[in-house]
Amino acid sequence: MSNDGCTWAEKMVSATYTFKNFTDLTEQESYEVLQGRNDAEVRRWMTSDQIITADEHQRFMGALKVSDKQVYLRVERNGHFAGVYSLIDIRAGSAVGGFWITAYARQRLLSLSVVFQSIRYVFETFPIEIIRGYQLVNNNPVAKLNAMLGFKTGKSPTNPDSRMHYLALTHGTWFGQVLSDQKLLKLIEMAESRNED
Repeated sequence: MSNDGCTWAEKMVSATYTFKNFTDLTEQESYEVLQGRNDAEVRRWMTSDQIITADEHQRFMGALKVSDKQVYLRVERNGHFAGVYSLIDIRAGSAVGGFWITAYARQRLLSLSVVFQSIRYVFETFPIEIIRGYQLVNNNPVAKLNAMLGFKTGKSPTNPDSRMHYLALTHGTWFGQVLSDQKLLKLIEMAESRNED
């Protein structure tokens, strides 16, 4: 806690991270999202590693405008496009969360910070009590990141995909444990302090 009563994490999110719903993106921002999603490093960890065409992207963006079951957020850090955080299958206080990180953030070792701030924003902004998720079994970097952020093994769906691990993070765990994890906050602080831009 600082002298003004704010935690370090509260100051950081208000000062450097912004979130914009895909339904509100400009044409340029939408184009940057498409380019980022088609980055080979991003695609290799997605459930579909196919390149998305401009037409497919436009149809997807149009469908989001009429959906109440999914929200996609463009994440910026100090005005730089840093990644995407999504909520799909929104129902009864839960949603499936997902993310990908841009080259800008990956090269600056900001992945943990981007996802941390995104989850914080989601829990503070949406009526979500549980973020469900899944990760590819062989995606060890994301497995470590998810564990640091408080995700635990969750209930598998009726027809589980053998390529996936299923996870869950509760609102209570986030606010009761993760936000007070000094080791985690120190790692984020170190990454942020190395990247003043």
